Amino acid sequence: MKKLQAFGLALLLFLCTATGLHVLAGRRLEFNDPKFNAWVNDEKLLYSRAICENLGPNTIPVFGSSEFRHGRSTPYHAAKVLSGQPFQLMLIGAGYYQSLFHATALAAIGPAMEQDQAVLILSPQWFKPSGVLPEVYTSRFSEYNFVQMLKNDKLSQQTKEYIIQRTKQLLEPDPAMGERVELYERVLVTKDASLWDKLHYKAWTTFLEEKMTVGLLLKAKAAGIRHDAPQPAPRPAPDWAALEAQADADGAKANTTNQFGMNDDFYFLYKNTMLKSKKDSMKQADYTQSPEYGDLICFLNVCRDLGIRPLLVSLPVNGPWYDYMGFPQQNRQAYYQKIRDIAAEYGAELADLSIEEYTPHFFEDNTHIAWKGWVKLNESLYRFAAPAA
Repeated sequence: MKKLQAFGLALLLFLCTATGLHVLAGRRLEFNDPKFNAWVNDEKLLYSRAICENLGPNTIPVFGSSEFRHGRSTPYHAAKVLSGQPFQLMLIGAGYYQSLFHATALAAIGPAMEQDQAVLILSPQWFKPSGVLPEVYTSRFSEYNFVQMLKNDKLSQQTKEYIIQRTKQLLEPDPAMGERVELYERVLVTKDASLWDKLHYKAWTTFLEEKMTVGLLLKAKAAGIRHDAPQPAPRPAPDWAALEAQADADGAKANTTNQFGMNDDFYFLYKNTMLKSKKDSMKQADYTQSPEYGDLICFLNVCRDLGIRPLLVSLPVNGPWYDYMGFPQQNRQAYYQKIRDIAAEYGAELADLSIEEYTPHFFEDNTHIAWKGWVKLNESLYRFAAPAA
């Protein structure tokens, strides 16, 4: 009896709170603002409904990680170089957002996509032997996206089951979240939910959606994202040769004192904090055995189930830096080849940038692209997106 009373009180509080949030939030999440597409913020990334309401007929989702935060103040970021084209890119990702998050998010937004294309930018560092760590995945997990993924009837049972089981495995640091995942599974998949389960599910998901709506609207306003903002004027295709020349010149100004092709500011930071400790620290490193490959294949299976044509972008490592750390060249090449093999096996297009390991002015630091790195990435995105525009 006490348990039932406690649940009744919780249900009442959830519904009252949800009603209040609903009044505050309103229902309009369609911004029609290019800033939203390039916005890197958890309120957007964890809330697929907001992304869905901002997908236009020519919008292509581009999934990635921390590179989206880098280069935003330069003229080379995709949000600037590809502005005004007959397609739009919806950037989805930030640091530590990896393949499983993106597979779930793609399944969540799939029903709202009018384009049948998606891009996944692969960072080699994702494919460490551990794959994504449970603590990291837990911090990036979106239960809203997970629920929408489960509701997607076009997703095969095999793909859903992989996402469910892998999610449960990675959510071990958060038992309460793990219990809600099992609740969602009972209500939406196995259909063996009790009346109690169904009431709990309805109350919590109503509260969750209203809470996320309020959070997103407040953060979007603070970021200067507007409803019905002016659209960029149409622009011709970028002059890639001119952009490369400009990137070379700008990179040369920023990289004058180190052998790693980094921005000098980053180099001096590393020199003062970790340069000596990194010498030959990766002699035994290998990126060819990782649970991340299963998550990547899951992303490609989501594409297959939903009839989406994927582009994988294989980013390189910073060659001089990885040489310094002793990461064997043959092991790096084995990783690149494994990505090529997976792309071929699962019918994905591949933009293979692995040949750029030693390209001058390609990297901002030991990991993130800059200058020519962004130019090469943008050109790959343009060549994939432009034919569909």
